[in-house]
Amino acid sequence: MTHTPIQEPLWWADCPPVEPTPAPLPAKVDVLVVGGGYAGLATAHELAQGGAQVAVCEAAPFGHFASARNSGGVSFGLELETLRHYRKWLGLKGSDAAALAAEAAQAVDELAGFIEAERIDCDFRMAGRLVAATSERRFRQFEARVASLNRLFDARAYLVERRDQGSEIDGPNFHGLMVISRSGQLHPAKLLHGLLRCCRLAGVSLHARTQVLSLQRQGAAFSAQTSRGPIECERIVLATNAHLHRLGEIGLERRVVPVVSNIVVTQELDQGLIDRLLPRRRTASDGRRVLAYFRVTPDGRRFLYGSRAAPGEISTERATAILRARMVRSFPQLSNARIDYAWGCQVAFTLDRIPHLGESAGIHFITGCHGNGVAMMNHLGRKTARRILSGERSAFDANDFPRIPLYRGTPWFLPSMHRAYQFIDWKSER
Repeated sequence: MTHTPIQEPLWWADCPPVEPTPAPLPAKVDVLVVGGGYAGLATAHELAQGGAQVAVCEAAPFGHFASARNSGGVSFGLELETLRHYRKWLGLKGSDAAALAAEAAQAVDELAGFIEAERIDCDFRMAGRLVAATSERRFRQFEARVASLNRLFDARAYLVERRDQGSEIDGPNFHGLMVISRSGQLHPAKLLHGLLRCCRLAGVSLHARTQVLSLQRQGAAFSAQTSRGPIECERIVLATNAHLHRLGEIGLERRVVPVVSNIVVTQELDQGLIDRLLPRRRTASDGRRVLAYFRVTPDGRRFLYGSRAAPGEISTERATAILRARMVRSFPQLSNARIDYAWGCQVAFTLDRIPHLGESAGIHFITGCHGNGVAMMNHLGRKTARRILSGERSAFDANDFPRIPLYRGTPWFLPSMHRAYQFIDWKSER
């Protein structure tokens, strides 16, 4: 009998998407936040604590999109060497690497402090993460990265030679590791539920299944038309990340590319096998251009594996087959493991490869998590709130970050990029 995986996140078994008891839309608020993920809820919570009247409109139940669909890794979310290459190639300018790194490191510490202060039970651990080298050449490239990570992020990073990697990972096809101690992990849906609780306690008006359809300026204020009626506000925050292109009022549809990431989770495994796969329970990735990421689930019973299965959206069944085959190539001891859960989510990429917040004529935005948004989207949400409340700025401020040439919302170039990345991975491993 063929086994069919559950086509929704494992996280939802503990924390399913939430629809608060429907309440009337307020006629007017100080700030309307569009999007109820990490960025939107963090923005709303910070604003409400600062005395603002805030409403959050989420098109689906809270927890339906990426904030409760990701792998739960907590990291800086920046590849500064990649950023330097892109800026040089494209002739771009922006905040210097040291300022970006300092704020990205702050984002990780800020999230850890928030979870502790608000007593959010989300299986948070600063257990560190691994980057596994898929060739000897790639391992040698880690040497410069370790020095850069420690200099810019105080990452407490170090190398593990292939002969010693068994203490960290049971991956016979890997050629050594980079360990980044200043990283963590959590249960993403539990964190989202904790943010919702904080917002309710702060007096935020929360509205699920309330899609914002259009925005219109009315003098110095705005009128937002939603699927449940109009709402007036002084400021608007667009915190929909990969779905930002759906509201074209400030032209971000040419700057943000939605990319699908897929995840599979195995059946419950033998404890001995789990203990050998990742003995220290760190999150991990394989360092490829078409990156794969993996971890043991918080209950210590299953193995999670994720990557881009294809350049665009494909069926969950096809994505599951592709990811399972990749997982088994890296971890042949999982060849008989059944896949119990399989799902996908959209993440947002920008041309300059960093997240951004900004403001255009009273409309604020937060976008560009690049698949590393757990800490960063929470942080940029709070930075956006502080910008509204007091004018505080961020190294990630960019009201006019670069447009993608010949792009108008349909990422026609992703198949070619995907094939190019696969070729680069193949060549580097020969």
